[in-house]
Amino acid sequence: MCNVRRLLVLSCVMLGLGSGVPVSRLAQQTPQTGSARSNTQNPPPKPATAPTDQDVVRINTQLVQVDVTATDKKGRHVEDLTEADFELLVDGKKQPLTHFRHITLSNPVARELPTKKKNAPAAAPESMPTAQIQPADVRRTMAFIVDDLGLSFRSTEFVRETLRKFVAEQMQEGDLVAIIRTGNGLGLLEQFTSDKRLLYAAIEKLSWNPLSRDMNPTFADSSQELTEDQSERQAVLDTFEEFRQTNFTTGTLGAIGFVVQSLRSLPGRKSVILLSDGFKIFSENNDDNTTEQVFKALQNLIEMASRSSVVVYAMDAKGLQPFMPGADTGGRPGASSYSDALQSAQESLDGPVMLAKQTGGFLVTNTNDLNIGIQEAMYDQQSYYLLGFDPEDEKFDEKFHKISVRALRPGLTLRTRSGFFGVNEAEQPDASKTPQTRGQQLLATMLSPFGKRDLPVRMTPYFFNSSKDGPLVRTLFHLDASKLTFKDGPNGQKQLNLDLAAFAFDESGATADVAAQRINLTFTEEQYKQVLANGLAYNRDFPLKKPGAYQFRAVLRDDASGLTGSASQFIRVPDLGKKQLAVSGLVLTAPKLTPPVVAGKSEASESDAANETGAVAAAPVRTEQAEKTLGGTMTASPYVRRFPRTGWVQYGAAIYNAATDKKTNLPQITVQAEIYKDGKLFHQFAARQLEFSPGANPKRFDYVGRMRLNNFPPGEYLLHFIVTDALAKKKQSRAEQWMDFSVQ
Repeated sequence: MCNVRRLLVLSCVMLGLGSGVPVSRLAQQTPQTGSARSNTQNPPPKPATAPTDQDVVRINTQLVQVDVTATDKKGRHVEDLTEADFELLVDGKKQPLTHFRHITLSNPVARELPTKKKNAPAAAPESMPTAQIQPADVRRTMAFIVDDLGLSFRSTEFVRETLRKFVAEQMQEGDLVAIIRTGNGLGLLEQFTSDKRLLYAAIEKLSWNPLSRDMNPTFADSSQELTEDQSERQAVLDTFEEFRQTNFTTGTLGAIGFVVQSLRSLPGRKSVILLSDGFKIFSENNDDNTTEQVFKALQNLIEMASRSSVVVYAMDAKGLQPFMPGADTGGRPGASSYSDALQSAQESLDGPVMLAKQTGGFLVTNTNDLNIGIQEAMYDQQSYYLLGFDPEDEKFDEKFHKISVRALRPGLTLRTRSGFFGVNEAEQPDASKTPQTRGQQLLATMLSPFGKRDLPVRMTPYFFNSSKDGPLVRTLFHLDASKLTFKDGPNGQKQLNLDLAAFAFDESGATADVAAQRINLTFTEEQYKQVLANGLAYNRDFPLKKPGAYQFRAVLRDDASGLTGSASQFIRVPDLGKKQLAVSGLVLTAPKLTPPVVAGKSEASESDAANETGAVAAAPVRTEQAEKTLGGTMTASPYVRRFPRTGWVQYGAAIYNAATDKKTNLPQITVQAEIYKDGKLFHQFAARQLEFSPGANPKRFDYVGRMRLNNFPPGEYLLHFIVTDALAKKKQSRAEQWMDFSVQ
């Protein structure tokens, strides 16, 4: 442990309280919500200057800085305090404050759950894509850990509904969220993202683990006494069961530790929300080795959370407990069985209580609405004070030093860390060191949850079903050449050297396909000017062996400058073998000929804003044929999809597996287009029933539509294309696709 302390900052694991315990909205939380916040962050050593917004806790020979939460008697944040309202003591000795800041989130979070207004616009569809978040825009980083090693069947469903409600109603712009299971992994779905489609997909994958720990209270049958042989057999069974539960408990703590470690390098305020029925610390069989094993794993996790500036909030997924025997209880419970059940229920929360309290969070229990607890946790994270002092050299002696903070204004409750280990941050390895080699740069860019934006890369994957190759995803890349480094070549030519790597990951997180290419290009002066103006285009087909959710990631590296850029897209590949209605990727481009305005078909969002026509296409819908690199006008192509506000947009898709009428042998398909802007419905076109000629192939046909942009405001839009089959079963009668475009 000493060696570890020489390398890492170890903040305290026991948290001190200020002048009292804040009263939570959940009365059952009162013993836990009085815990203090224990956030630690480890930036590279800097001079003793004003810290940045990302500096929560700093411990070095020039500055010790701690975070303090101040609330009133009703648990509300107090945000008008000054340096004169605090007194900070280390080992009982008052320290003069040399740094003071108040940190709040830009958009305040209410303690109450958001309520739906009567005239509020309809919620956005779950399938709507979400723009990738930028690092500077991250407001909160939250990891929901679903402890499927310790959830009952009922609790698992309870957790699913809680998470769905969070994503639909509580998740805000600027939230970076992950949903992670402690047992069965979710593959690519276990990642920090702002894309609600990934989160909904992760929630749908949550399922009950029949081998999970059983933390629900049981009522023993006291009507029969066990013989000596029966008692011995029961003792063996109890020992085996405790061994199994101990392994599952350490598995839970290990999974949480993996998440906490991954949070260490992420920006913004970081929190882990544990959804579990609980886990015990102390052995029921009085086995000291078992207790020590769990306690040590828990202590290691708490220290890791402190070093990573993570606070843990624990949610008791069992909900309200009646503590009454149910119909499944055999025999006749004795008088002591009720108190035993209550004690067992309390012991099952020992672990979550200790983990939450000593990392600065709290436990939410005895409620059937965990979303209230989640809202309380988000509110708890939004406001805090940073207090700093210049430490004496003798404080860095690798020993624990107690911190206490007093409020000089009456009626306040302060929560902070209880102390710090005297280890200088400067002694730890610099984990943020910039990757140097070509491989390190490509790997770091691919693994980053935000990607890199030094080089603009646009990637668009389209699903198609090829009659020759089967299901495939055609991926189009557009590279903005304005930030690329061109070298002078012979005869006035320009040379460009790039690395482009594209990866396709399936639901399990395995690499379904990968394409890596070294691109060496030479341009004439005229081609060089054209490329600077219009960029470069590249395409790659990914044959996929199975349907499901895929994530495509692309990494671009400029060999001359070492700068990198990346793009990431989520796509679902339908299972056409099930013969259910499906739609290919949506291809947007400018029509070659301007279609006439159809009388009586003009519809508008606010004024006469748009016209739309469409029909079954005579020829297959294709992405525009592109060579490995392209010059020319690219803005209104499927690569870029940027259209003038007075122009037209042509869109097309292939429709698969339409049902047919038994009499006419023709499909009955209705299509509808919608336009979304800023996450809200901007315009909805009228639904149109398609007309089919005799002999039409219902297994695959193509649709082409055109819509007119009559002075759409400049900005980013989403086209939502909906296909409905009147002859299919209700659950299989709808398919949809989305595609983004911009108006200039």
